[in-house]
Amino acid sequence: MSAQYRSIGQVLDLLKDEFSDISISKIRFLESQGLIDPERNQSGYRKFTEADINRLRWILEQQRDHFLPLKVIKERIDFEAFDETDGNRAPGEEEAVPRSPDRRRPNPLDSGSVSVSLSLDELASASGLSQVDIMELQKFGLIEPIDGGALPQYGDEAVIVAKVAAGFLAHGLEPRHLRAYKSAAEREAGLLEQRIMPLVMQRTAKSRKQSQDVLVELINLGSELRLSLLRGALANHTGNR
Repeated sequence: MSAQYRSIGQVLDLLKDEFSDISISKIRFLESQGLIDPERNQSGYRKFTEADINRLRWILEQQRDHFLPLKVIKERIDFEAFDETDGNRAPGEEEAVPRSPDRRRPNPLDSGSVSVSLSLDELASASGLSQVDIMELQKFGLIEPIDGGALPQYGDEAVIVAKVAAGFLAHGLEPRHLRAYKSAAEREAGLLEQRIMPLVMQRTAKSRKQSQDVLVELINLGSELRLSLLRGALANHTGNR
């Protein structure tokens, strides 16, 4: 059966409800970076197959949900399979076979980011925050420079925190309100460190691997427990009692 094609405008209409920041210029930019490669008709207009659209949707999800930079997305995209049937399942229908091993629960110890070193101005630009906001995050211990010299540099975790903080700020929650998350994370980290310390003290390759596996399992369990408790605490406002 011949492939069904959509124009770039039709792709925009298809995805704009799911991705509010999508635009024709953004689609063109992703193409210029080699992340998508739609065919062209004789007049030079782009024509997208369902596989192209699924690939584009996956890229946008990685940016929106995981805050991945394009360099990382480009490195990972070769491990994904985007076929003509993906995205065409009926609502509620389960995916029969994962598209790739990465479709399973991700490793919580892997941020998905490459190692970066950004100046204050670059971090502000990457996150959409002002430099004042970045300094507020640093003031409350939510981010720390990896180089505290006269021109401090910030790493990949600072980028993630800053982007998430920008989302909170859009809802009126300022950096000072986010200290509770840092305190909770530090308490949880202390609890998990106690559990893996006997393995760490063995100082063998096997024990190190075991400690990493235990951490992954405990972090995932903690995430599930935290989310369940949060749903319960907000049940009066969500109607889920």
